[in-house]
Amino acid sequence: MENSPITITINWQQDDDDAERQERQTETLYRELRQMDEVDAVNRVADLNVPDGGMGAAWLWSVLQAEVTLENLGKLYSVVRDRLPGKPMEFEVSNGDRKVVVKGVRPEAMDGTLEKLIAAAKELGAN
Repeated sequence: MENSPITITINWQQDDDDAERQERQTETLYRELRQMDEVDAVNRVADLNVPDGGMGAAWLWSVLQAEVTLENLGKLYSVVRDRLPGKPMEFEVSNGDRKVVVKGVRPEAMDGTLEKLIAAAKELGAN
């Protein structure tokens, strides 16, 4: 399939970060990614650990999932890097039922991570 989208999960959760700040960053990045023509879709990630009797959907703060083509992965990555400076991150690239996870990406290693994500997407069959 030509230019089929890949799914990338972006996780910048930090236990010591203020919950209100995490919420604000998640909402801001979510809205910004939704406005990008290069991003096919962006979704918040549901919290699967909702207590029994919990009402409504609970969302994970500091985690978003986007669908992009391999061609547009760099544009998505640049926006995320610029909007979340200094944040350690984890990325999961998936295509169908196959996935590759890049964990513990430190802010100083962000530049080299894009090549790893592109290589992972290609390994998963993205074109």
